[in-house]
Amino acid sequence: MSISFDPRSTQFSLNNAHALAFCSNLAYESEKTIEDKLKQHGFSTTFIERRDTQAFIAYNDTAIVLSFRGTTNIQDWMLNSDLLLASVRAGTGKVHSGFLRALCLVWDDILQVIADVQNNAQPLWISGHSLGGALATLAAARFSLELDKPVRGIYTFGQPRVGDREFARVFNAELKQIFFRIVNNSDIVTRIPTRVPMGYSHVGSLRFFDSNGTLFDDVSLWQEFLETIKGNLKQQLDLIPSNIENHKMERYIQNIESQLQG
Repeated sequence: MSISFDPRSTQFSLNNAHALAFCSNLAYESEKTIEDKLKQHGFSTTFIERRDTQAFIAYNDTAIVLSFRGTTNIQDWMLNSDLLLASVRAGTGKVHSGFLRALCLVWDDILQVIADVQNNAQPLWISGHSLGGALATLAAARFSLELDKPVRGIYTFGQPRVGDREFARVFNAELKQIFFRIVNNSDIVTRIPTRVPMGYSHVGSLRFFDSNGTLFDDVSLWQEFLETIKGNLKQQLDLIPSNIENHKMERYIQNIESQLQG
């Protein structure tokens, strides 16, 4: 299916969701594959990697897309000391310290590349799947809340929670209208870290695929579904293997394409 992307839009768009899902999935590929695929769509690419954190920046005269790579070891991220909440800036709440540390590894590189390529006032877009979605969230917060740098849109797929309720409140006041958090049915990764007792909260505007692949923006349906997921963090992490199909980026793309085809 062809990719259609409107870098000027600020509303939720299935075409833009599809394009950014494509980028989020592509982030798992090799540097050469990323470069070749995006060249076919008219984008040049810079690849960024520091230790376990990887991202690419795709750019042309009309848009810049920052896309973070996810991880296949989400349990490891959720069962170590990095799970502790850390302050990011006075008055903006606390976030997952491991996610924050991962973003910090590549932050200076990201700023430098964007400064080099943003020569035509191109709008900035951010995306990511799983851990990549968490890093996309923190990057958007840094750009908007710390640097006062405009972001045109953020789409994440299967992302875990990244911060506490205060972070969510401040984040949503600035970015909720352009931040679209897409969840596929029983993707358990989107239910961790827990709200109670760990104190985490989601951000952004929810878009939720049910078991039939139908897309909803009804938060009440999501809340009803959350009530079916019980237990502490370890018990919820144990559910990941049985629900891994719903977390795969390919499933998100399939659902979006089904919606586009009508």
